[in-house]
Formats: sequence, structure tokens, C-alpha cells
Amino acid sequence: MSADNDTNAPHDFNPSGMERFDFLMTKYLAGDASDPEKEELRQLTENGYEFRFRKWLDAHSDTDSAEVSLPEKAREEILTNILGTARPQARRTTMWWSWAAAVLLALGGFMWLTLRNSPPAHVNITRNEQPVRQDEPQVVRGKQFLILPDGSTVLMNEHAELTYSPASFHKGSRDVTLRGEAYFDIAHDPAKPFRVKSGAVVTRVLGTAFNVNMQENKVVVTVTRGLVEVGSTQRVYAKIKPDEQITVNTQTEQYNMALVSATEETAWKDAYLVLDNIDLEKAGQLIGAHYGVKLTFNRAEVKKCRITASFMHHENLDTVLMVLTKMIGATYSIENGNVSIEGGSCD
Repeated sequence: MSADNDTNAPHDFNPSGMERFDFLMTKYLAGDASDPEKEELRQLTENGYEFRFRKWLDAHSDTDSAEVSLPEKAREEILTNILGTARPQARRTTMWWSWAAAVLLALGGFMWLTLRNSPPAHVNITRNEQPVRQDEPQVVRGKQFLILPDGSTVLMNEHAELTYSPASFHKGSRDVTLRGEAYFDIAHDPAKPFRVKSGAVVTRVLGTAFNVNMQENKVVVTVTRGLVEVGSTQRVYAKIKPDEQITVNTQTEQYNMALVSATEETAWKDAYLVLDNIDLEKAGQLIGAHYGVKLTFNRAEVKKCRITASFMHHENLDTVLMVLTKMIGATYSIENGNVSIEGGSCD
């Protein structure tokens, strides 16, 4: 339905105004909007363009490439953030950024983040035209970052394929099936072991980080954190620790153990800037090294806030800093290669 026929549309709405709103909204969610553009978007929204905001989300939540379902509460949080975007008081907007990430995924961009002391938002993404059914197996393919229903994360390499049932994560098991290579960071849950099935090889964990590479006639498992049990449905081959690797011949069930550099063995995931359950002080060091800047915090206490975030390697520094500061309710400024993070809290 066009704006002219929409009874909820403001009388002064015009095509050029709608195009401008769409342009500003896209830049805003991508983190590329300037301060004047943010202010313009806020004014448009306040002056009757709220209905266009809702139509924009509807349109971009139903694309040919992905389907992203945004609850009404999430829409309201995005709208609230836009209306407050040019105001000096920083807000806590972790949920807003999680749902904005879903919109960015629909547009071809990517980011995912959460404060570790609160559960991540669950974003359902599917290549099908129908909504995700929780009782049906989901198949995810290709190089991407996936958030499972329990908060565990998966970095999938090229040509990888992961199959899982969302409903099983709410029951007594957390099982996935992998073809190809993927890096897993598993949410700790002693009552529900996490199992990765790669052909006849089964990798079992409670909460840890590891890489599984299923190749022709063999499966290679490398551990970066915690303890991993590798075996079949009948027996356990070995338990491996960080910087250990097991290679299992899937034809003979023979296996070899080796000491390796887990960092080198998982170098493929360097296409992502991954901040994996670390404090902000460490995150600042990693971001600084990645972009060639130095981060400082004017509040010592926020250095201890623990976060998890992941960005594609080509994200610009401003986008990363905007997300980081939104997570803790802080602000930032950049001058001569020095980034100052001001304010914020872990609450």
C-alpha cells in the first residue's frame, strides 16, 4: 500500500521524504550515519515518520536472502533509540544492538554482541520463505557466524554445513551435525552436554571452545579452551586439552594425538574480529592492535566488564567503537590515533 493510501501516514508525507528516510535509516543501522544525519532521522521520526519506520522494518525483515523476525518489543527499542540518538544522555541499548544486528544480516552486513552476564538475544535466520519451526531441523551453510538457542556460538568456514533442531536445545540435549569446518564456543551447561556429530565421530563438551574439521575419511578436533571428549557412539577415543589435537580416521577408527598451536590451527577464523568472553581492558588492546590505535578508559571499573562480540574484519573502527560503547552506556572520541572511552558501567 502506498503512503498516499495509508490512513496512518502523515498528510505532509512525500516520496522524496520517504526516500530520504530510507537512506538515513539504512546508514543509521549500518553505523555510518553522521551526527547531523542522526539528528535529521530523529526529527523525521518525531515529525510523523514513525509509521514509515515500522514499514521499513517490515520491508527489510522479509527479503529474498534472509528472513528476520523482529518482535514488537524489539521494534519499540529500536524506535526509542532513534528518538534518543542525538541526546547527550547515554542509554543501555544491548538488546537494541542485538536486534539491529538481525536487520543488518538481512541487508548483508554482520555483527553480534552481548554482555556475558546477560543472555544474548536469539536471532532466527533462515534461507526459507516460511518462518522457522522450532520442531524442524535447521540447516545452515557457508561462511557465517551463528548463534544457537542456548547462546553458544559457531563460526562456520567456507563450504561448512551445520544441522540442528532448535527444539532439542530446550530439552535434554544439545546436538548438532557438522560437515566441513567450524569453530565452536559453547555456553556452559553441566546438565546438557553439547555434542557435535561429524560422521561417525562425536565430540562432547560441557562448555569450552574448539575447532572441528570434517574432511574426507578423517575428522580433526583442536581445542583452544577447556576439555573436549572425542569418540564414537560406542566408545571414547580421548579427552583433549588446549593446544592438543586429535585426528580420527573415519574408516578404521584409528586416531593420532598431537601437540599443536591452536591459534595457528584456527587461523582461518581471523576473518572475524572476535572478542570472546573477555574484559573491556583486553578488548581494548585487541581493538587497538587491529586498527592501530590506543584505547583508554576514564573509569577504571568498566575495564572489568566482560563482553562477547564478533565483527567481520572489514568493519570500520567507528562501527566497532559505537557498538562497544553502546553495550556499556559510554561515549567515545578519537584524536590523533587515541580513542577515549568515557563513562559507562557493567550493569
